[in-house]
Amino acid sequence: MNVTATNHDDVSALLTVTLNKSDYKEKVDKQLMNYAKTATVPGFRKGKVPLSMVRKQYEAGIAFEEINKQVSEAINNYSNENNLRLMGQPIPQPVNELDYNAEQLSVAFEVGYEPNFTIDLAKYEAPYYNVEAGEKEIGQSIENMQKRFAEREEVEKLGKDSFITLEIKQVVEETAEGEHNHAPKTIAINKDQKEAYGLVKSLNVGDSAKVSKEDLLAKEELAKELGFSKEEAEHLHHNEVEVTVKDFHNLKLAALDQDLFDKVYGEGNIKTEEELKAKVKTELDEYFQQNADVHFVNKILEQITEKEEVKLPEAFLVKWLLFSNEQIQTEDQAKQALEQEKNQLKHQVIEGKLMTDNDIKIDYTDVLLQAEQLVRNQLAMYGIHQLPDSEVQKYAVEMLKNEEQVRQISGEVAMSKLKDVILEKATKKESKISHDEFLEELKK
Repeated sequence: MNVTATNHDDVSALLTVTLNKSDYKEKVDKQLMNYAKTATVPGFRKGKVPLSMVRKQYEAGIAFEEINKQVSEAINNYSNENNLRLMGQPIPQPVNELDYNAEQLSVAFEVGYEPNFTIDLAKYEAPYYNVEAGEKEIGQSIENMQKRFAEREEVEKLGKDSFITLEIKQVVEETAEGEHNHAPKTIAINKDQKEAYGLVKSLNVGDSAKVSKEDLLAKEELAKELGFSKEEAEHLHHNEVEVTVKDFHNLKLAALDQDLFDKVYGEGNIKTEEELKAKVKTELDEYFQQNADVHFVNKILEQITEKEEVKLPEAFLVKWLLFSNEQIQTEDQAKQALEQEKNQLKHQVIEGKLMTDNDIKIDYTDVLLQAEQLVRNQLAMYGIHQLPDSEVQKYAVEMLKNEEQVRQISGEVAMSKLKDVILEKATKKESKISHDEFLEELKK
C-alpha cells in the first residue's frame, strides 16, 4: 500500500492511495471462510456450504468494505505522519470501475488541510483586570442566602416587597375534542418580573387574567416570566392560558446567625458575620476573576484572529460544500456559504494550532472534573455549598450520559487549558477595578 500526494498548493492536494491485491486478499478470504462456517443456504447443512458459492455471493461486498477500511486508514496515517490537520472530509474522485480482483488498484481523494504557521503569544497584549467584590455584591450574595432559608408569610394585601403565587394553565376550548390533561404551572413573582407583575398586580386572590398564545409568542419576556420557554410557547396545545392569583406572601429573611452559617457552610466553619463576609468576598473575587480571565483570553484571541495570516484551502472547501451539503447546488452558493463561515473557520484553525503547539490534550478525568465543577456551580446558585463529593460525582456522571453534554464539556475543558496557556504567555496590562466597572468594560 502506498500514498502519494500531488500538491495543488500548500493547503490542498490530491492524495492517491495505491493498494496491491495482497494488501487485502488474506483478510477477505478469512471473512469468506467465516461466512462459510455460519451461512444458512437451502439444500446445505450449516457449515457445509461450498466456499465457491459463498465467494460468489459475498466476496465483492467484503472486498469493497475491506478496501474502504484500508484506504481510510492510509489517509489517516499519512495525515498523522505528515502532521496534516485535515479540514472537512476527503472528497473521492470518480472512478469508472473498481476491480477488486486486479493485482493493483488506485483511488484518489481531494483533501484540504490547515496551514502551517506559528503564533507568538508573547507579542499580543490586552488589559487584564483584577476584579474585586464590593459591599454591594457581598451584601447581595448574603441576602440570597437569607432568601433561600426565608420563612414564607401569607398577607392579605400586596406590598412593595411582596410575592405573588400564580397558577398558570391552558384554557381548553369548548369545541376541543378528546381528553386534555395539561398540568398547570405554579410560580412566584415579584415586582422584578415587570411584565408578569404588571399583568396581575391589580388582581385579588382568586382572580384570573387570560393571555393568548399569540401574545406569549410576541412578548418573549412575558412568556419567560410566566415559565414558558420560546419552544414551549410555540407548542402550546390551546390558544389561551389562564393566570390565576393563588396568594400574596412576604419572605421573612433568615437571620444572620449560627443556624444560617451552619446551613450554608457546614457546622462550625463560619462563626461570625465578619467571617461570613470574608468568605463570601473570597468566593466572589474568585468567580469574578474567572470571568476577567476569560475576557482577557477572548481579547487576545480576537487580536490573533484579526492579525494572523491564515491561508484556508478555499478552493477545496468550495468543492467539499458542494459534495457534502445537499442544500448547496451551485459553485456560487458554495462560495457564498464559505464567505459567511470564513472568520469562524479561521478562528477554529487558530485555536486548534494553539492547542497542538502547546500539546493540549484532554481525557475522561478532565471531563469528569469539569462536570463536577458545573454541578457545584449550579448548586451554589441556589445557596447549596455543602454537598458530599460522592453526591456531586453522581450528578456529574449522570450529566455525562448525554453525548451533547460530553461534547460541550470537552470543548470547555479544551478552552480552559488553552486559557491557562494564553494567561501564562500573552502580555498583560494589569489594573484593579470594581465589579461594576468590569461590567461596563464587557459592554464595550
